[in-house]
Amino acid sequence: MTGAFLLGLTPAALKAGDEDGEIIPPAQYASLPSDNRTDDPGVTGSLPNTKTLSGFASLVYQGAITLRASAPTNCTPGDLRDVVASVAEKFGPVSVESTHRTSGRNWRAGGARHSLHLSCRAVDFRVRARARGVMAYLRAHPQVGGLKIYRNGIIHIDNGERRSW
Repeated sequence: MTGAFLLGLTPAALKAGDEDGEIIPPAQYASLPSDNRTDDPGVTGSLPNTKTLSGFASLVYQGAITLRASAPTNCTPGDLRDVVASVAEKFGPVSVESTHRTSGRNWRAGGARHSLHLSCRAVDFRVRARARGVMAYLRAHPQVGGLKIYRNGIIHIDNGERRSW
């Protein structure tokens, strides 16, 4: 599509497909009302209501927790999601870098042969706060088994046996 702009074509001039020859209609935009009707499903459609989202999901929706596309959290145990949410609430924005890994991806990442990432029981994340304070905070959580901070600033937590390496 970028090439079309360089050639002077507008998006409306682009064809939808070779066989049907239809023109793609121009994009249409709508604004939400400026009054306090943003919680009304009739006005907002399917936008989630942040008042009903749980802690982790609410923080993701608000942008306090960002997720990499390669870091699914639907399989991550709730206790680890709660810990990440509490870190975001206490220390500021968190970026979840890794959760579940395939064995090939785990090998390329330098993960242990029996890494808890393979069973989606580990989370690697970044936070901008001082590492010493975050690590002390995480040590105090009984839900955290494995705990490590890597040289690149990524913090690893899992729900296995209590250990650090």
